[in-house]
Amino acid sequence: MRRLLAILLLCLSSASAAEAIEPERRDAVIVTGRVWDGFTFKDMFLPSQAGTLHLLAGQDSAISFVETQEYYWPLSRQVYVDLEKKRREVNGVLTITRDGKTVAEVDPSPYVILYPEGALNGNGQLLWGADAIRAYSAYQEDERTFARRYVEAEAQQRVYERKLLEAGAARLRGAPVEIIEAPDPLPKPSLKLVTAPAAAYRVALAAGTYEMALSVDGVLVPGTARRLAVGDMAGRRVTVADVVPEERWTRPIATNSADMRIFARPGSTFYLTLSEADRFDETEYLPVVSPQQDAVSGRNVWIRRAASPLDSVAARFDDTQDLPLARLKVVQTEGSGFGYQVRAAKEGEKEDLKAFAVSVPAEAGVSRGEIRSQGEGPAAFHREIVVVQPRNDGLALSLALLPLLGWIAPKILRRTAGAKA
Repeated sequence: MRRLLAILLLCLSSASAAEAIEPERRDAVIVTGRVWDGFTFKDMFLPSQAGTLHLLAGQDSAISFVETQEYYWPLSRQVYVDLEKKRREVNGVLTITRDGKTVAEVDPSPYVILYPEGALNGNGQLLWGADAIRAYSAYQEDERTFARRYVEAEAQQRVYERKLLEAGAARLRGAPVEIIEAPDPLPKPSLKLVTAPAAAYRVALAAGTYEMALSVDGVLVPGTARRLAVGDMAGRRVTVADVVPEERWTRPIATNSADMRIFARPGSTFYLTLSEADRFDETEYLPVVSPQQDAVSGRNVWIRRAASPLDSVAARFDDTQDLPLARLKVVQTEGSGFGYQVRAAKEGEKEDLKAFAVSVPAEAGVSRGEIRSQGEGPAAFHREIVVVQPRNDGLALSLALLPLLGWIAPKILRRTAGAKA
């Protein structure tokens, strides 16, 4: 009986705890959209209690107002929305003002994002209205055409393989050699991507601070007023690097700022990959792509965009040598030891790494070096290399004992002087 009562109490406490965890939901108007981050478009949403929407200048962004259910989750200290349970688009005229003057009045319009080389390669473009519908229709037609061509090419490939088997079997029976023409290769898919049309408000503004709100027939829609902060993208592009040590090529070390130094052992080789990046203060970038994340003022963040176009750098230790961009293959060493070996990729072999191979001299007298590019402006790159020479154990022991000798020597001298007296 006591065991049964204990089980019932445990079930009741578990049910109470589950009810306590269930968050309180409320209806609210949030801002959602696909915003320009300087390279590509990011999905985001702005909770109802956040009063400022942050954007970046240089490309237009697509935003919309949605009435949904919103709740706060204390474990992550973030606000979440349940768009599956409730989603109602709030439409009207988006009025954007600055210093009390109307800057723009925007109606909702269908849009798509065109990625000519795929979403991962950036360079996206927002298309609006009729241009958006035409671009999406053309993209769908291209995809259908590619699917038909691919199915036809696969059928031809199967026929070719069947003929090869039949010709091989006939050859084993003594038939003459039959020449079979190979079909065309399978068509390669295009990286081009066009997103499905959706309705939103087009926001394309110069850097500055604005106010915005939705209105219907001149009446403000409750819950839609927001402050709008548009950041400037000018002068942010820099060249950064990742240092790939030869013993752990899967864990590169970022070197983003010009005042960072690269430490290396004598006789070692490390691999340097260069990237184009945009430098932001955290308070300028994080509120754009992740409005609920805490940003620290004064702390820089470097957002890597693409591989640098530089194909050579100059490394200087005792003398200067030009280092070309190399295609490298990483292979695991044989035997019981666990390690990797980096070598040049062979012709037709897929490389694992494209980098500059920097060999550090083994001479004991080398303590400094540098890597420098020939580019100017955003393409300029320079890092100092510190060669960490092996420790001299005898010297280290002597230096460690020096304080002890300094304490013992006066005592010995005083005792010797006392004995003579």
